[in-house]
Amino acid sequence: MRTKLFLFTIGLFFLAIIFSPKEIFACESCTIPNLGRNRGTVTTESKDKKLFFKYLYEQQDWDEIPASEAHKLHEDGHHVHDKTKEEFHHFSLGGKLADQFTVYTDIPYVIRNSIEIEVHARLGANEKSEGWGDLFLFGDYAFFKEENKSGSFVGGIKFPTGSTDEVNSAGDKFELELQPGTGSFDYAAGGVYKQQMNRVDVLANMAYVFKTEGARDFEFGDLFSASLFVDYLLNPESEMFNTKIGIDTNFQYERKQSKNAGTVPDSGGTTLLLGPALNVGATRDIAVFSSFMFPVYQNLGGVHQELDYTWTAGGKIAW
Repeated sequence: MRTKLFLFTIGLFFLAIIFSPKEIFACESCTIPNLGRNRGTVTTESKDKKLFFKYLYEQQDWDEIPASEAHKLHEDGHHVHDKTKEEFHHFSLGGKLADQFTVYTDIPYVIRNSIEIEVHARLGANEKSEGWGDLFLFGDYAFFKEENKSGSFVGGIKFPTGSTDEVNSAGDKFELELQPGTGSFDYAAGGVYKQQMNRVDVLANMAYVFKTEGARDFEFGDLFSASLFVDYLLNPESEMFNTKIGIDTNFQYERKQSKNAGTVPDSGGTTLLLGPALNVGATRDIAVFSSFMFPVYQNLGGVHQELDYTWTAGGKIAW
């Protein structure tokens, strides 16, 4: 029976990949892909622990385009950027309002590094945009919960708290894709399923993010995300430093962006990420974790930079 449930969960995940529109990587921070991740490591499923704080560092490294080539693409009318590295310092605080209902917030400090490609006199100059990003508020309602498995509905709203007015070294505003914030209210809805089978933990989630128009009449494309996390507990007899190794998989599809009510051809697309993960429960109330993912498939819309890899590291404490 457990084997059938495990295969059923995996089957649902890959069906979502197969039948999703084939057109990403939307620069969406890992807030959405990691819904439910590390939830059971500490606290939020423990009756005597009501609050938790989590810090997560995320880095995305991009395949650079030679500045002269990117400049030519820009001159030819393509909506192109030349990012090098993006960093997100996520700060999350949450708690249980009831046995089946958890709420939490996530706000990132965003650092986006890029190369100047528009102004010929400054071609190839290194630029950096940084500041607080947009605040996410999430709710997680467990509609069923048993000893070794659970299912939850999740939903959230993103508030336009992040800066959209950062300027480069010449004093010109960065384009919105390079700003810490978006200037838009966005809405997320989805679900999380988790099951424990002896030493194996399986977590699957799906979410759809509805984007709205933000600053400068720009609207990012709606985002669909589906993830599958499989962890194996190495030392089940240990009371401290429970160590899990695993495989993380994330599929993302982004619809086309729009600007001034017109579609941006060089946007949207599909990315499939895969890589190893490590989770360590140092004590009952403290955990650390890390993951490394690289794209095994990218089918991006128009002229678009590709992602080289992304990795995360963080910790969580409950009280």
